[in-house]
Amino acid sequence: MARSRPCRICKRWFRPEARAGDQQRTCGAESCQQERHRRACAAWHRRNPDYDREERLRRRLQREVKPVVCAPLGVPPMARWDGAAARDAVGLEVAVALEVTAQLLWDGVRDAVHRQAHGGGRVGG
Repeated sequence: MARSRPCRICKRWFRPEARAGDQQRTCGAESCQQERHRRACAAWHRRNPDYDREERLRRRLQREVKPVVCAPLGVPPMARWDGAAARDAVGLEVAVALEVTAQLLWDGVRDAVHRQAHGGGRVGG
């Protein structure tokens, strides 16, 4: 069993829970737990400063599109991409380069699936 130690928040002595052992650094008081959580979140945000900005940009660049039932590959990826938001975020040249690259990749996948469906290529030897 872990020995008593001072809480890192309120400095009062406490005995850690048996399951937590040496890992527990704060007492069980609600205010100390909330402060520990706040500090942990702040530290995480300091280590990952662009995470929120990246997530907002990802959400802005993706559109909600219902899949086409009859298409064997579903909705092309570019149908879910908001080109105007991408141009605003990264500029015209980069957005066009991304769009062309994605279209080339989609065409390659579509052609490979078409070849497999018609016996033009074997997978797995």
